Amino acid sequence: MKKHAFIPAGFLALAALCSLPFFSCKKKEAPKTAAADPFELEISDEKKSLISTPSWHPSEKKICVVFGYGYNEKHYVQAVLDSLSSKYGIDDGSQEGGLIFPLVYPDDFPLERISRLPSLVGERDLAGLIVIGAPENTNYAIARLEDEYSSQESMMPYPVYAFFPQDDVQGIEATANFVVDRALEGSGSSEDDTNKEEVVQTQVKDLEKILDSAIEYMLLTQAPLPADEDLIFHVSRIVGKNYKLSRYVDAESGLQSINHFVIEEK
Repeated sequence: MKKHAFIPAGFLALAALCSLPFFSCKKKEAPKTAAADPFELEISDEKKSLISTPSWHPSEKKICVVFGYGYNEKHYVQAVLDSLSSKYGIDDGSQEGGLIFPLVYPDDFPLERISRLPSLVGERDLAGLIVIGAPENTNYAIARLEDEYSSQESMMPYPVYAFFPQDDVQGIEATANFVVDRALEGSGSSEDDTNKEEVVQTQVKDLEKILDSAIEYMLLTQAPLPADEDLIFHVSRIVGKNYKLSRYVDAESGLQSINHFVIEEK
C-alpha cells in the first residue's frame, strides 16, 4: 500500500496562509523574532475564511484512544469522535482508514479485561496511545506493550498520555509519559464506586479540545515526552488556557510527582 504522510490540518492551514499575497509571511520591516509556538498561533476570523481546511487522508500510523470510566457512554464517545473525525479520520480496519483508532472499555474488550489491550492493538503501527478514565490494571496492559519493545532491545517509540485515570496512581505514573487528573480529593487513586460516580458527574466539558491538542502534540513531537522539568510546560499547552495546571501531591508522603498533574477550570 502506498504510504501517506499525515500532516495536521493546522500546519497545512498555516502554509496556505503564507502563500496568500496580501498575507505575506516575509515582511522586510518586521524584526526577527523566535519561531512561533504552533500551539500559540492565533489566526483571525477574516484569515480563517480564506483558508479551506483539508479533509483527512488515509494513515498507516494510528493513535489509539481508549475511553474508560466516566467517559465511555455511547453517545458521549460518538459526539467526541464526530468532532475529531473530519480532521483526523477514524480507523475502520481498512487500508483506507483514518488516524484515530478508538476503543471503549468495557464494550470493546473481551471478558471486560483491560489486559486485552495489546491484542486489540494488534499489529497496528501506533503513533501514540491516549487513555481516558483508565480502569484498574491499565498500567499492566501498557507495560505489556512496552515489553514488546524491550524484547527487541529498544524503547517504546510512541507517547502514552493518561487523562483522569482510576488506575493505581504509581502504576499509571510509571507507564504513561504524563497523567492528568481533575483537582478532586482522591481523584484517580480510589477504586470505590463512589469515586467513579463523582468522576462521571465532573467530567471535563471540552474533552474533544484536549484530545485534539494531545493528538496534534503526538504528531508534532513523534516521540515520548521525557519526565523532566519541562514536562509541565508541554502538558500546559495540551490542556489549554482554560485550565490551571499544578503538580499532583501524594496525600501520605507530601511528595510532588514529576509527571502527574491536576487541572482546575479557571
